[in-house]
Amino acid sequence: MSAQLRNAVIAVVALVAANFAYDQYLFRSAAHDVIVETFQASAADACHTNAQSQKIEGTLAAWRNPASMKLVIGKSNLDVYFWQVDSSMWNAKYKNPYMLLVAEENPSYVLCEYDILHRRASVNRM
Repeated sequence: MSAQLRNAVIAVVALVAANFAYDQYLFRSAAHDVIVETFQASAADACHTNAQSQKIEGTLAAWRNPASMKLVIGKSNLDVYFWQVDSSMWNAKYKNPYMLLVAEENPSYVLCEYDILHRRASVNRM
């Protein structure tokens, strides 16, 4: 194979890989935006309700406009190993989507973990 042909093949493969990576980036970015837009209001309501039931002060506006928001897959604090696929908690640890909201309040902050699949919130003061 000549050097020019080899360089052309490498260039084409690099362009295909770059195109695939950019497509994946666009898809994941759009999916993130859609998920946040779809579930942010229900997450804020659930977090506010859970915080009130635990006597943690805060307004609904603090949950509607959180200091930070993050989408994660899986709940890292569960004691399930990757190979324990028969465990009832395996999906919660490695598969289910969660939205983490942080309501900024002085002097500490309040973290809410919203389970998108089961539509439940868990609030903790940090």
